[in-house]
Amino acid sequence: MTGSDLIAAAFAPQLRVLVVNSLLDGGGIDSHTLTLCRALQLQGCKVTLAAPSGAQWIATARQMHGIDLLELGAARIAWPAILARHVREQRMHVIHAHHGRDYWVAILAWMLSGRKAEVVVTRHMMTRLKERTRRYLAAFSNVIAVSNAVQESLHLVDPEHTLKLRRIYCGIDTERFQAGTVQRHRVRDALGLPPDAWLYALIGGAQYPEGKGQLYFVRAAAEVLSRHRRSHFLCVGDGDMIPQLREEANALGLSGRLHFLPFEHDVASLMQAIDVLVHPPVGSEALGLVILEALSCGKPVIGTALDGIPETFIDGDHGVLVPPRDVCRLAEAMCQLARDPGGAAQMGQRGRRWVEANFSLALLGRETVQLYRDCLLAAGRRKRRAS
Repeated sequence: MTGSDLIAAAFAPQLRVLVVNSLLDGGGIDSHTLTLCRALQLQGCKVTLAAPSGAQWIATARQMHGIDLLELGAARIAWPAILARHVREQRMHVIHAHHGRDYWVAILAWMLSGRKAEVVVTRHMMTRLKERTRRYLAAFSNVIAVSNAVQESLHLVDPEHTLKLRRIYCGIDTERFQAGTVQRHRVRDALGLPPDAWLYALIGGAQYPEGKGQLYFVRAAAEVLSRHRRSHFLCVGDGDMIPQLREEANALGLSGRLHFLPFEHDVASLMQAIDVLVHPPVGSEALGLVILEALSCGKPVIGTALDGIPETFIDGDHGVLVPPRDVCRLAEAMCQLARDPGGAAQMGQRGRRWVEANFSLALLGRETVQLYRDCLLAAGRRKRRAS
């Protein structure tokens, strides 16, 4: 595009966006990718999602009404050329990549297309950005940080602010994630829970060395059960830690009280079934999407005061923050909510309103579209000056 074309695109009534995700296998980044596609569609964008034809969530992507799907079945090395051809043929305005491994794919596609679209990447990780990556992102793309914590971590490796950086929080589909009784009873009946069971859940991958803090959750559960006998506990997720967690649970007397389920895409139904979400990661956490999903369903949360997690809710108003790796404080927070179920329910209700005000699809869509338009306008002005 010429400078004039880019400026015209910035004011186009409908932006055409190519969203790239090379995994789409069920993680938080993949969930956000699908949510973003929906948010952009609601803002009037023409959205194409590029993803591997064998991805775990490809069937879900195919069912997204109004979202075009570009299935990538060729070898990964060929993807930039495939994406570049799509950019040219469909006259895309923006290429938006999400996984770190897709940054170079998007930038190469941009180059091969004749620089026909602007590149945007979303940084979902607290992991330190490599210097080489910082240089090419600064030169060729615009960067979204999903939290203030991520934004600050990027500033640490970019003290001269060479990155074109903006913080935009993830969004939640509050129509999908809402309180409900039908799915609540279905899930609890399937687990064989008594009617008065008070159910805590941890939802996340359980990979070594520490997963999402599952071991601390199991140890805290033993303390909670000794004080609140109607408590039950649910671990949802897959990973190589599961056998160890089962052994630990049995050794602590949690047999029949700690339940394990593999991860499933219908997280909303699981959220409706629980009473409290516990999210105690100890390594790093850019934001904590699962916390927002729980709050949207009207559930109080307990999370560790780590990285972006404190940005997802207000301590004491929507849930409780605890220090990482502190089993005693975690157990006490869990008991605090069990002692006052009415107060816990009010936390969840306030949390729902908090998500609607600060993490809605509408807000995500508006802020992202505004970034796209700003990028196109700035690029057009640079090209006009250069010419």
